[in-house]
Amino acid sequence: MSYEHIEIEPQTFDIDAAEVERRRERVRRAWRYEAVDHIPVTIDFSPACGETVYGTHNDIAAWFASAVRRIRWSLRLLDDDYIPLAEPPWLGFHPVASMLGARLWWSDDPNEMPGIKDPLVKDVRQLYDLPDPDRRSDGVGPELLRRLALAKECFPVEVALGGVDMTSPLGDVLDIMDQTLFFMSLKRDPDAILHACGVVTRAQTALQDAALAVVGERERLAGFTNWPTWRPEFAPVLVADDIAGLFSPAVFERFDQPFTNQLFERYGGGLLHICGPNPSAGLYMHDAPRIHGHNCSFRYSRGDFARLREELGLKAQERLGRRGHLEIMFERGVPLAAMVEGFREMAAAFAPDVLALPYCQIVPDGSVGDDDIRAFCAVMREIAQEYAAAMRWDA
Repeated sequence: MSYEHIEIEPQTFDIDAAEVERRRERVRRAWRYEAVDHIPVTIDFSPACGETVYGTHNDIAAWFASAVRRIRWSLRLLDDDYIPLAEPPWLGFHPVASMLGARLWWSDDPNEMPGIKDPLVKDVRQLYDLPDPDRRSDGVGPELLRRLALAKECFPVEVALGGVDMTSPLGDVLDIMDQTLFFMSLKRDPDAILHACGVVTRAQTALQDAALAVVGERERLAGFTNWPTWRPEFAPVLVADDIAGLFSPAVFERFDQPFTNQLFERYGGGLLHICGPNPSAGLYMHDAPRIHGHNCSFRYSRGDFARLREELGLKAQERLGRRGHLEIMFERGVPLAAMVEGFREMAAAFAPDVLALPYCQIVPDGSVGDDDIRAFCAVMREIAQEYAAAMRWDA
């Protein structure tokens, strides 16, 4: 395959396939509430691993170098929870918006994620004119699929492939609209919003279907999302639904949940991501389709820990016959010591009823050395073992 004079070629890594499978099995067991010796901890050298965010999005060679470096550094520095994966660049959950015609905006800071430059929809009647975008030619969709194909060709099968962004359809509708118009339309023109959500849901499924066609087999996917975490085969989906933190449960049930449910129904169970807060936490867990739990930010969901423990623990057990679990994110810029204390707080807040897995972003900018990272891993492992010993596991 030609990459337009870009020096990109197949890579080899020192990966023990049997060991990777053991690590995956530990994650599966934890998700099923079967006893494990320690809680799996995800550590991610993100977001661009030695390159700028702007560079990885706009320069395919920079993206590839970042992906290779991310794997090599992880294999060298991280403990036995690391599961190798490579993924297309993350666009801040904007790919479908760009496929619908929205333009991306970049600030002067090359490490800041892009936003939407101008509202695409400034009159609610425009929602009825939204096209069904072509994943092969519109917006950033073709480039994301191109890079996914490249990753499949250039990385060994032991490296799982991350998918493309999967955003809640309502979140994408907000992305393309004037914000004041969007919130007014929820009350004044609800049918227009629902129509737009239907268009976006079709665009989402077209893009995800195309990504699956590129990968060729579900077993190679780390999950149906652009998130640097391997997910069990029975729960591969993460839908990013940050907009749900802004709404009442009634709005969530009418405009948001029906469309995210379509994505879960099509691609399998998984988690709903809402950084926080969580006004609709009582509606997250259900079986049709199956939602396994919640992915959130430590910073923005910390105040909801007591309610999340109740909803994903006792209430889910009584209503569904199973417990849910959490993935809790420590974003880039959080000091290592603060992540350690945050994990201790998580264990104290959720054991023995609810499993909460930490996801820690570390920016390898030179401020954190190799010895610091190894020491961090060792302390996190100690907490992970104590947390697992305190859990109430299913037989």
